[in-house]
Amino acid sequence: MPVRRVWAHEEYEFTPWLAENLHLLGETLDLNLELVGREQPVGPYSLDILAKETKTGVFVAIENQLEWADTHHLGQLLTYTAGRDTRIGIWVATEFGHEHAQALHWLNQWTAPQVGFYAVKVEAVRPSVDSEPEARFHKVVWPSGWDKKATPEPGTLPGVEYETFFRPLVTELMRTGFSDRQPFRRFGASDRSFHSRMNPGIQYSASLEGVHDAWVTLRIQTENTTLTQQIFDALNTEREHIEKAYDADPEPEWYWNGKNRYGWCSISIRTQGSVHDPQARLEETRQWMLNHLPKFKDFFDPRVNKILQQLDG
Repeated sequence: MPVRRVWAHEEYEFTPWLAENLHLLGETLDLNLELVGREQPVGPYSLDILAKETKTGVFVAIENQLEWADTHHLGQLLTYTAGRDTRIGIWVATEFGHEHAQALHWLNQWTAPQVGFYAVKVEAVRPSVDSEPEARFHKVVWPSGWDKKATPEPGTLPGVEYETFFRPLVTELMRTGFSDRQPFRRFGASDRSFHSRMNPGIQYSASLEGVHDAWVTLRIQTENTTLTQQIFDALNTEREHIEKAYDADPEPEWYWNGKNRYGWCSISIRTQGSVHDPQARLEETRQWMLNHLPKFKDFFDPRVNKILQQLDG
């Protein structure tokens, strides 16, 4: 069954659960894992879980991802492993493509013997009709091996359903002049993000995340983390006015995130939507995004530009 039906949110549900159940992960990897702390700082970022392997006394970095493994999280795992001076890096995801499993396998072959990386697949299963869902872990890559049967063939990329959903949306946005650059994928297949012409640190994105969540988001991530927070804080002081002034029917659900562990802030609106919805419902969700992305950009760009000018002055 989909893991998001058990843990709808990675940071707020799955990471706390895993922190309390490290013995289950440890049994799969033959490691004795003891929690040191969650959301451990690494510069402006945060490591999901810092643990200790009690048999050897070495520290362990654990990075979680409740979706297909992607290059973004591979970079995070390496950053956190080095930044916290750990000797073991564990990457937990729902699926690993051949390329990312190969990358960890290569690292295990070339790094010092006392350093090791693991790729671990997590799934949710219901042992019987009457039982509660439970987690199962499967070792994909470990310091001395790689289960190639657990990864797709080379070049097999996830996200065909997402590509089918987003292609018409991107085509229409480009046709109407929403952006002069093609979008980029920030978190794998499930989102499409556009840089603002005003400032590359200001981005507008559409995404399908969680069990049944469709989002339109203003993401703020300048090269200066202090500036990023200042822009968000300035907008946040007008939060009530902004939500009232934004013209939308029906009124959207708003989410303001000013303390993101990845070094960015965001303002989002949400509606129900899933990539697995029937075609008619998918079209409604796509139209909702097409309505709100340009509106979000026209609404926030002048406000952000004014804040930048005030900060420069």
